[in-house]
Amino acid sequence: MSTLVLPSWVVPDYDAVRECERVSVRLIGLGPRAVTARDAGVAAALVWLTIGEVSPLTHRAVPGTSHADGSWTPGASWELVRAESWVALSVAAGAPAPTAEDWRRLGVEPAPAAVNDTDFAYGVWRTLAWLLGVREDFPVYTAWHRAAGNRRERPHLYRRRPTERDAAWRAAEQAARDQARADARRYWEHVRARVDATA
Repeated sequence: MSTLVLPSWVVPDYDAVRECERVSVRLIGLGPRAVTARDAGVAAALVWLTIGEVSPLTHRAVPGTSHADGSWTPGASWELVRAESWVALSVAAGAPAPTAEDWRRLGVEPAPAAVNDTDFAYGVWRTLAWLLGVREDFPVYTAWHRAAGNRRERPHLYRRRPTERDAAWRAAEQAARDQARADARRYWEHVRARVDATA
């Protein structure tokens, strides 16, 4: 069995990353009626880091490295993760894709989004932004939050079983989606303004 070695660019500690991965795997295991596209985006970003498959939004293949001591290091570089994060944020915000100049500054080859679901992209972006240290808040609600007495970000997901989705549940989910898109748009505009100011 190999042991994951987090790349040096990952800001959260190993246990925090594994806790988010554990919760994401558990959520995905509940099936499609219990999982939102945002949850799937969080899981896809964590899978990219912890298993080393293809990137979640652009579908770039990024092989990891196995070491003689049985450890394994993901191949996702800081540059690739920043680029994937920018693509995810652009999709989540409903904003234009990265420009040729953006790709040049990111230092990676251009790759368009292969997934255009704004909720999925928001989950990917929240996760990658957290891993890069851009955001401090975990991308998913964990037992750590519950133990600390923190409120759930989307409480309507936990009040009713998924088979009982009614008009009130759908309204709460739409409000959560609208809030996520507004959050992504604010971040995108902030980053775009800073990038444009230094061009």
